[in-house]
Amino acid sequence: MTDATGGELGLNAELVTVATVDDPSSLYRREHGRMVRLAVALVDAQPLAEDLVQDAFADVFARWQRIDEPAAYLRTCVVNRCRHELRRRRLLRRTATPPAPEAQAADELSRLLLDVVRSLPPRRRAVVVLRFYEDLSEVQIADLLGLRAGTVRATLHQALAQLREVVER
Repeated sequence: MTDATGGELGLNAELVTVATVDDPSSLYRREHGRMVRLAVALVDAQPLAEDLVQDAFADVFARWQRIDEPAAYLRTCVVNRCRHELRRRRLLRRTATPPAPEAQAADELSRLLLDVVRSLPPRRRAVVVLRFYEDLSEVQIADLLGLRAGTVRATLHQALAQLREVVER
């Protein structure tokens, strides 16, 4: 390969590939960071979030030939794994009190906001994170969580009212 001046770039043309949707490794490179951030926002723990995302990628890669939209399927897998983890935590809290995870936010305001979002019940937290962090529409959130759009709207309204009440104190 040559640059604009005709000079040699030193790249092997066989090694240069274009990332496509048909390539599982390009999906991994493109979506891994986003999916980890989404999982961290839902489960509050970086190492656990990374494990959940890796398991979700394994599911996607195992079903690669049968999936129409791998990125959407991946997000659904990540959210479902996080929801399962939150249900497991609730069950553990009923039997024992695990230590609270430490906030990883850099400044005090971020830590406060993160704590307030963490205090939301799992469904409200999921709706808030998917709406404002993943920037999904109410219809997309409804599809992802298996709810009606009206339920998502009502849950979002309730979550924002709860957040507003805590922040105004």
